[in-house]
Amino acid sequence: MDTTVGARGLSERLRKFVAEAPYERQPIFEFVAAAAESTAPGARVLDVGAGSAPYRELFEHAEYATADWEQSVHVEGEPPDITGPADAIPVEDQSVDVVLNTQVLEHVPEPGRVLTEFHRVLVDGGRLFLTVPLVGELHELPHDYYRYTPSALAHLLGGAGFAEVEVTPRNDCFTTLAQLLLNARWIMGRRADGLDDRREEAAAVLEELAEQVARLAPLDVRWELPLGFTVSARRRSAS
Repeated sequence: MDTTVGARGLSERLRKFVAEAPYERQPIFEFVAAAAESTAPGARVLDVGAGSAPYRELFEHAEYATADWEQSVHVEGEPPDITGPADAIPVEDQSVDVVLNTQVLEHVPEPGRVLTEFHRVLVDGGRLFLTVPLVGELHELPHDYYRYTPSALAHLLGGAGFAEVEVTPRNDCFTTLAQLLLNARWIMGRRADGLDDRREEAAAVLEELAEQVARLAPLDVRWELPLGFTVSARRRSAS
């Protein structure tokens, strides 16, 4: 599978979704595309906190279902297949082969309980594919609780019973700065104070700076300030 957002065969909807926050979402897209590629045909996939399910098309070969809570601000069009909180998903024990959870864990007050719930619904040997933020502005308040480090993720996932935990930074420090510059274009807001023209000028400057900073990406060899992390883990087999 070609894991570039410009790949042929991807819907315009998915392309636009990634393009809205390119430095943030391109590596998440690549991670999810690789997860989909590794998922067997007919496998039962549960996308928890799926919102508008932007990655649905990547799992056309699987039995894909969405889950979200009733207060989700991202659900558009069709409601989720399953409605309920991430720490109490109304599905049977060991009924899912793959759990997908992208950019959701920062919005739950008890992440350990959510990860334990993922462990419950997965079959023995089932896979969890997860992405979380390390850097980012406040969003979806009041439900914005955490940012995550690799140590925290390993601790939480181990406590929930997962094995083979792999935590990987999504990007370099310069890409992080570039995305934050782009985010600042709308984070600063607008107000009827006579300064909106200057805000529009600032937005243009920020966009230009972001492009320049992003070009420095190959210089970062340590990747210690990523926007966030991708995580893969497996439920231990009983045998």
